[in-house]
Amino acid sequence: MNVGEWKMIEIGGSTAIGYVSNVKNQSWHGECIEFTKVGWLTNNTIQWRRPTQGIYESNRFHSAAQLLDFYQDKSALIDLALLTKDKNWFDELTTNTF
Repeated sequence: MNVGEWKMIEIGGSTAIGYVSNVKNQSWHGECIEFTKVGWLTNNTIQWRRPTQGIYESNRFHSAAQLLDFYQDKSALIDLALLTKDKNWFDELTTNTF
């Protein structure tokens, strides 16, 4: 795992999204990751929040690349629908979830 990688982690039944801000090797815990949480996945949408940090075991993380690629692509399509004034397409893009 590398600093700057985007990851997801389950915390108390919720999914946090953020990036690796530091990697610490603890002899008795193994690799611990300082993780900066910037959003939470709720009802298949990302709710962005003020960044907060925590330290977690490295084996709890999953890649967030696919989710963020989808979110970024969808945002670009929404912008295009707005630019072209296509209300039906805009409505379709904003009512469907991940």
